Amino acid sequence: MIDEIIAILIASALLFYAYYYHNAYRREKKLRLILFRKNLSNAEEIERIIREKEKQYQDIYDTANSIIIRWSPDFRIHSVNPYAEEFFQMGKDIAEGKDLVLDLFRIPFEKSNEIKSQLWNIFHRPEQNIRQEFDVYIGNDDKRTVTWSNRILKNEFCYPYEVLSIGIDITNRKIAEENLMKSYERILDLYNNAPCGYHSLDKDNVLVSINDTELDWLGYTREEIVGNLKINDLLTESSYDKFQQIVNSFPHETLTGVELEFVRKDKSTFFVSLNSIPTFDKNGNFVISKSTVFDITDRKIAEDKLNDYSQKIELQNKRLQKAVEAAIKANQSKSVFFSKITHELRTPLHAVIGFSQILEKDPNLPDHLKGYVHSLYENGVHLLGMINDILDLSKIEAGKMTEMREKFSLVQLWDTLFSMFSYRFAEKQIQFELVHPEVIENHFYEADLQKIKQILVNLLGNALKFTNQGFVQIEFQIQPGLDPSFDRVHFIVKDSGIGIPKDQLHSIFEAFQQTEQGSSYKEGTGLGLSISHQLVDFLGGMIQVDSDLNQGSIFRFELPLTKVNEISTDLKEKSKLGPTNSKDVWHLTKAEDTEKEFVQTFLNMESSKFKIEILQLIKIQNFGQLLNLLTNIPLDHKGKSILVEKVKNKRYKFLIDLLQSNNV
Repeated sequence: MIDEIIAILIASALLFYAYYYHNAYRREKKLRLILFRKNLSNAEEIERIIREKEKQYQDIYDTANSIIIRWSPDFRIHSVNPYAEEFFQMGKDIAEGKDLVLDLFRIPFEKSNEIKSQLWNIFHRPEQNIRQEFDVYIGNDDKRTVTWSNRILKNEFCYPYEVLSIGIDITNRKIAEENLMKSYERILDLYNNAPCGYHSLDKDNVLVSINDTELDWLGYTREEIVGNLKINDLLTESSYDKFQQIVNSFPHETLTGVELEFVRKDKSTFFVSLNSIPTFDKNGNFVISKSTVFDITDRKIAEDKLNDYSQKIELQNKRLQKAVEAAIKANQSKSVFFSKITHELRTPLHAVIGFSQILEKDPNLPDHLKGYVHSLYENGVHLLGMINDILDLSKIEAGKMTEMREKFSLVQLWDTLFSMFSYRFAEKQIQFELVHPEVIENHFYEADLQKIKQILVNLLGNALKFTNQGFVQIEFQIQPGLDPSFDRVHFIVKDSGIGIPKDQLHSIFEAFQQTEQGSSYKEGTGLGLSISHQLVDFLGGMIQVDSDLNQGSIFRFELPLTKVNEISTDLKEKSKLGPTNSKDVWHLTKAEDTEKEFVQTFLNMESSKFKIEILQLIKIQNFGQLLNLLTNIPLDHKGKSILVEKVKNKRYKFLIDLLQSNNV
């Protein structure tokens, strides 16, 4: 019974254990199935992530803007990315399997071992990313600098089987760095070798930098000064006191042109001009001051010499001033003397001229003396003109010239000049004309007409005197002045005369001066142009001349003339333009030539006895006996009538020309 119970218990226990393990197995199997399914799902996820990572890596590999190369320890290329293909201009299919250094980098054979040695050192270094930089070649001549980041890839046995190299082209950066370095070197060279000194001071006035130029001036080395000396160690005591006073008065401000005396290492001194600019940090705190220094020793020496010269010049000026004052007094005395003497001369000369006019009109004057009396009159008038010139000059120099203003027109001025000179020019067969006559019409001014006329008469008189053929022209040019009430009137006198040498133009406006040609060609005082020049100055204008020998002359002067708005009827009547060319009066002189021909024909018709007697009576100016002789000649001839008329009217020029034409 007990055995059965024990057997039943054992059977029950076995059954329990069997049931328990069966259920445990089933649970474990179920759990294993769950775990398997979960691991399978994780593996798929991992595989998916790996595929995505590989795709991302491949995208990065294909689209990277960097050179990516995978190569083996024997320098054989496994792969290159598209950027590397484009950079090295070599396709992937061609590059794979090629030698990295010789074929892809195109390093010359003699340098290839050096580059390979650098690359081989990658495998002996512990770090993961190894950076290198060296040159590669594209084609034959295009050298590029590339910086490389190299990573060693190892297998499951930790043996390196591949290198991943990522390169970036830094050629442009290297060129920029080189240019920057060259610029820095140039700036440093300019700083050190500038013609002026440079130095910088900290807040304690210690020198923290200095250029070579200033070091040469001072005789120190850079090590002796920088960080060791203060600015006061380089200044004389008086200059330091001056510098300190300026700095205390204007702390941390810009200084310009401060003159100081520097002390060299050998204790000699020199003068400088200092300019200083302070610099501050972002909080406004003083950092350093930067200064430029110019050596002004030579200038200071020159200034000392200049001061000496200035004192000497000042003394000399005082002496010259006294001499000038004495010369002015002497000139004034001369002017007063000329004024008085000319007045004294004019009084008896007027008497001579007056009495000669009276004698010439006296019917009781013997005929043979009338020519001499007329000659006395003409020479008296000529002498009076010379005295008047001297008197005018003395008035100008004495400052006694006054302006007599009157209203006139340019047409009126031209007509006066034309009436004075046209016949004289016509006698010499010289064309005298007004250029652009339309310019002067309807222009009325108020000014000193007599002085303007005197200037033009002097210029035209010279033109008449020194012109033997050709022309003499006068031209007026009118320009509006800055003030609308004034005009700037230009007067131009041009001739085709003997001209003036260039080397004598500077002296023609001086008193009593004549050119060599002028003094030998005609008589005169040499005052006309000097008076004209001073009259132009007196009227507020300027005169100039342009001439050359045998090329004629051009005199031009400019005057500011006040315009007249209200014009009287009488002035308008006097301002009607008449003849503008002396050819208009040539027919009168030509008629006189015709008269000479008639008279000459008459003389040639008479016996030689009568001809000689007639010419002799003309020569001795016995016109009374000549008229009686002509009256008693029975021949009725036009030439005889003309000769009687010329004798009665005392046409001396006609009679003198007649004598000359007959060589008497």
